[in-house]
Amino acid sequence: MDETTETAFNLETVPAFPVLTLWLDEDTERTELNGVPVEPTPGEGYRQAAITAVVREVQRLHLEAVRVRVLSPTDEAWDMVVTATGDVLDATVTDLTADQPQRGPRRRWLLLGASTLAVLALGGLGTAVALSVTGDSAPQEWVVPGADQQIPVALPEAFSGRSAWSVPVAENSDVTALDAGHILSADPDGTLTARAPETGQPVWRGTSAPKDLTSAVHTDWAGTPSLAAQAGNELRVWDLRTPEDGSTVTATTIPVEQGWRVEVRGARPLVAKEHWIVGIPAAGHGLTDVVIPAGSRALTVTGDNQIITATETSLYTVNADGTVAGRTSFTPPAGASGAPQVSWMLDADHALLGWKTKDSSTAMTIIQVQDGATLATAEMAQAPDQRQQPIVETEGRAAAFDTLALTWGEEPMLRPLHSFETSTLDGTTAYGLADRADPASLDLSSLTSAPLPWETFTDEDPAPDLVDADAAYIVAETLENTVLYRSESAGTPADDPADDSKEK
Repeated sequence: MDETTETAFNLETVPAFPVLTLWLDEDTERTELNGVPVEPTPGEGYRQAAITAVVREVQRLHLEAVRVRVLSPTDEAWDMVVTATGDVLDATVTDLTADQPQRGPRRRWLLLGASTLAVLALGGLGTAVALSVTGDSAPQEWVVPGADQQIPVALPEAFSGRSAWSVPVAENSDVTALDAGHILSADPDGTLTARAPETGQPVWRGTSAPKDLTSAVHTDWAGTPSLAAQAGNELRVWDLRTPEDGSTVTATTIPVEQGWRVEVRGARPLVAKEHWIVGIPAAGHGLTDVVIPAGSRALTVTGDNQIITATETSLYTVNADGTVAGRTSFTPPAGASGAPQVSWMLDADHALLGWKTKDSSTAMTIIQVQDGATLATAEMAQAPDQRQQPIVETEGRAAAFDTLALTWGEEPMLRPLHSFETSTLDGTTAYGLADRADPASLDLSSLTSAPLPWETFTDEDPAPDLVDADAAYIVAETLENTVLYRSESAGTPADDPADDSKEK
């Protein structure tokens, strides 16, 4: 925050109330706003997250600015004013007497670049925002790239044929959305990049992007907000806290031996090794080995570093020292015997379990981990392979494999997919290829729904790679580059040449 900005805003116009309380612990990098912990999203440091939380509260109160009292474990206290646009001003009245040291340099931690960080995190305050991931001392103005470009493939009718933004990406790249709303893709040089969805602006970068980005999950690794993804015979983990200098985060690589199983969904990831040993997240993106009850299958790790395991009829809660802390019963599907042979976490409290039956089919069930409630069961002739990671839509409570779709919301169900290849999910709507060839959507909330195709430009047009928050994303080849396009709600002019070029 420079002095010109500070003097341009009149502190006397800020209402005396309310006064928000922001708790700051710089040692643990923990902040609380009015007693509620502030959790950073991908690309945010703890400072950035704190200011962003205050800005949201200012906007919720329909104020132009609000006063904030900052407290710390060292008994230091200072005052700030935060505006609805993310500007931060020092409002502390300092008594510079000999008996009272100056606290200005320490309390100004939030003021240094705070306006840039707050606008960056919100992403939707305008089309030009400040870019801070470069590490430059003077942030450059971000200009939305590749806007109003013709998208070379046809999208469903709900979406425009012109791009809101577009950027070059790596060849054969894909795209996914993190649960914090950011769009994850790989740059041409292989750098993993999380972008603000509205502007395409990078908010975080990491090295060593995996080929399959749909396996990347925003998770908690021993208290550190992280991104985790399995890439072949290794598990890659990235710290999602952007370094102070805005540099690219280096991936931590954990070897995965043949026969080991990685589960990145759930509250925390795990690596199920041999001989009933499970690796759980440890500080520094390492693993701590825990021995689980013999004959049980590890499902997930809780936020308290306890492992949930499953047998034929029970879920066990295992402490980090290997002791059993609790047992919950559940009802397995007919034909199940012993511990489940396959399992996938759908979110932190729901799992899909499967048992091979005598007739070579797979008995599958969706269970609620917290209380063992069975939500849906079905016998599948063609069950997914354990090595396949599902496409999961947590808000819509839906997931899809090559041969199976499921929902665990108001009407849980398991539905075989015989000739539909899913590319992405939006709520309980799947977008993909019907009969492995024709782009179509499919309603997963019904067992009897049929694919609904849309008109395409050519027979080779694919389905969108991602549909999220009323926008579609498509990765397409051009003459010189591979490009990621964002398409928003349809508003294409009637004379758009794309409208007259559909050949299907």
